[in-house]
Amino acid sequence: MPSSEISRLQNLLHSLCLPLPHRQARPTGITFVDSSKLQVSHNLRILRQ
Repeated sequence: MPSSEISRLQNLLHSLCLPLPHRQARPTGITFVDSSKLQVSHNLRILRQ
């Protein structure tokens, strides 16, 4: 890939990522914890005790 294309891609990526921090919601101090179980299809990597 020529360097001019890389430079254009970097500029595009930078301009797309700039507004991300401003799109976050303001913290309200309310937290939510979900304790429901997750379905696991392949549990081969889960350590068994």
